[in-house]
Amino acid sequence: MSNDVTQFVDVLNQLKSGSNFIKQKFNGKKFSRQFYLHEREGYISYEKSHKLFGKPRIYHVKDIDEVRPGIRGPRFDHLLEKRVINDMDDQRVFTIMYDNHRKEEHLIAPDFSTRELWIQGLRHLMDRHAQKTQYHLIQEKKWILDFFHAADKNRSNTLSKNECRELLANKFNVELPQHIFEQMFNKADKSKEGLLNSDEFINFFQLLTCRKDICAILKKHANLNYTQPMETVFINANQLLSFLRLHYKQTMRLISLEEVQQLIREFELNKELRDKNLLGTDGFRNMLLSEYFDIVSPFHTRHIYQDMTRPLCDYYINTSHNTYLFYSQISGDSNPEAYNRVLLMGCRAVELDCYDGGNGSPIVKHAHTLVKPCSFESIIRSIEPNLFKASPYPVILNIENHCSLEQQKKMALILKRILGDRLITKPLPSKNPSVLPSPEDLKHKVLIRSKKLSSVVKRQDDDDDDDDNDTLLNPLSKDVQPDLAALFVYLQNVPFREYDYARANYSSFQSSSLAENRFYKFAQSDPIGLVQQTTWRLLRLYPGGLRQDSSNPDPIIAWNFGVQMVALNYQNDDDMTALCHGKFLDNGGCGYILKPDYLRHAEDTQFNPWDIGMNFDHSQTVTITIISGQFLPRSNLKSSDIPDPFVRLSTHGMRCDEHVLRTKVINNNGFDPIWNEMFRFRIKFPQMCLIYFCVMDYDVITNNDRLAYFCSPITMLQTGYRHIHLRANNCDQTYSTLFVHVDIQRDGVYDDGDNDDDDDDDNIISTRL
Repeated sequence: MSNDVTQFVDVLNQLKSGSNFIKQKFNGKKFSRQFYLHEREGYISYEKSHKLFGKPRIYHVKDIDEVRPGIRGPRFDHLLEKRVINDMDDQRVFTIMYDNHRKEEHLIAPDFSTRELWIQGLRHLMDRHAQKTQYHLIQEKKWILDFFHAADKNRSNTLSKNECRELLANKFNVELPQHIFEQMFNKADKSKEGLLNSDEFINFFQLLTCRKDICAILKKHANLNYTQPMETVFINANQLLSFLRLHYKQTMRLISLEEVQQLIREFELNKELRDKNLLGTDGFRNMLLSEYFDIVSPFHTRHIYQDMTRPLCDYYINTSHNTYLFYSQISGDSNPEAYNRVLLMGCRAVELDCYDGGNGSPIVKHAHTLVKPCSFESIIRSIEPNLFKASPYPVILNIENHCSLEQQKKMALILKRILGDRLITKPLPSKNPSVLPSPEDLKHKVLIRSKKLSSVVKRQDDDDDDDDNDTLLNPLSKDVQPDLAALFVYLQNVPFREYDYARANYSSFQSSSLAENRFYKFAQSDPIGLVQQTTWRLLRLYPGGLRQDSSNPDPIIAWNFGVQMVALNYQNDDDMTALCHGKFLDNGGCGYILKPDYLRHAEDTQFNPWDIGMNFDHSQTVTITIISGQFLPRSNLKSSDIPDPFVRLSTHGMRCDEHVLRTKVINNNGFDPIWNEMFRFRIKFPQMCLIYFCVMDYDVITNNDRLAYFCSPITMLQTGYRHIHLRANNCDQTYSTLFVHVDIQRDGVYDDGDNDDDDDDDNIISTRL
């Protein structure tokens, strides 16, 4: 055992022994509690209080977003003011952020070393959890036995048939036919007592997770009879070599026999088979669940591989709208943690709606709503440590300025004091003064985007006096205080104008925002001019003011027009944010995606997103076979219904590449549904196209619920048999998977140039196998 592993074993053992902490509430109350790490290391909790109905809270490791040392956040300001805590406590305080940064627990340790021990241990558990996939869990006894102990209602250390059936329905989301359940239970029940002890339950779980779909593939390539029992099915090294070269030409065309033997040694857990260079059904499953066989290349998701030295206008930028909100547009709190959430998800441009605060300091709020304000300073102070954790590339603070001159000056002081030399306050030296700097030039820098005093003349056709103002009842400040205005170096906001006016009067450092309806108006009236403006300056689209439910416009249309900053309501986990997460999965998740060359050079190509007869991309035929699903969740924690899943498969890009298809419904099986359905798409503009796998729960009466999803650019797909690691509705990683087969054929150097409307019958094929 390595020294690092031994160290963390010791740390976790100390956490299991427990430590006494003070739970600090924001009403000033304090409670002493003995916290501990549970024996199976899945959660932390504390000893029960003396309250009659008191019940200790459980903090699951999977739900913890951040462990934060010290006194940070707006609520601590209040406690410091009231002298409930003091600056000396900073060395003992830490905060557990959980439930997507929506909840927090503040703890005061007895001393600095105890705090550091717990921070170190919890961060290790979080890192370990983040690296685990279904491949790891189905072999982890602790995880399997968590289900056993949860189902053991009478604490007998055994499970009856009824307890097992309840477990299958409540935790594994499956209703097995009676004869199959009896067969599995009796096979695992070695003692023949009609009860399963913990070891027998592990055997039962292993029988349950045997993959019939994978076994069928293995039998086919091992030239075995289809009726041969699963436990006697295996493939030798030469047969595996042929299989990999046939189905994984994209990545394994040149794989050697020695490399195949290494795969067998890595994934075959049965020593007898491993010593003979054979791969059995479980080993084959383990191999296909590993990251080598993920549907998207780890190179694209983990590495920043694109050219980051081009001007900012050449990139799509991951952008949030009304970032301070966690819920709807009309109620709740303005919360600094909402900024931390999106920044840690890879967002690079956030919004602050700034107003005068009552104590002389600026606040952030959503005017004319019930949303409670938050101080501007607390937001900047809170996000400062997280600005560049997810990405080294620039963060853009989009400031909607409604403040007086006095509080604007305070805003400038706050920005400069907290952000220091990371804040861009003057143009970079040795750079072309007529071209925007690149993400590489601006690494670890913060840009301020807002409106300066402008000589642009207001026209009658303007929607309001500033296109970036969401609130017509609260006009933006007419005057900008010089200290604040000096910070608007590269992104000075100006009203949107048609192409000829913008080319004649705007520089590359002047950007514009458009509400979605105004964007659609210009997209129809002058599509080429709109696209061409994105070749030399930044444009931002934001949701219309009527979207009080925090719904989102379709970002695809704006991206097709080259709009760099499509601001979405991240607080809404809808299909539009799923598309956004898929778009920015690429390029190492750094929040900047290089646009296709025909968009970057639209002044030469005359690119028009409505003209699908153009030949600027390499068209492809993509064939996806949805084979099966594993460990699918319920639509929410409160649901008692076993899912009836189907897969909605859609492509999103240029108009000719927009398609939606779906599989059949599998009743009462979220554990291991099998579909075996093939879909074929002809994609004319792959560089602009996303593919969206959405697992739905069919409901006869109400709307179908989304269970989990995955989205990525078509260009990131890998061919062959692949597992898709699905995301929860809130974008968290899950242990749920889809098993698919992918085939991609390029249709030629360029498309055939057919200029018709591309009838769906020519572009989509759906076949049930």
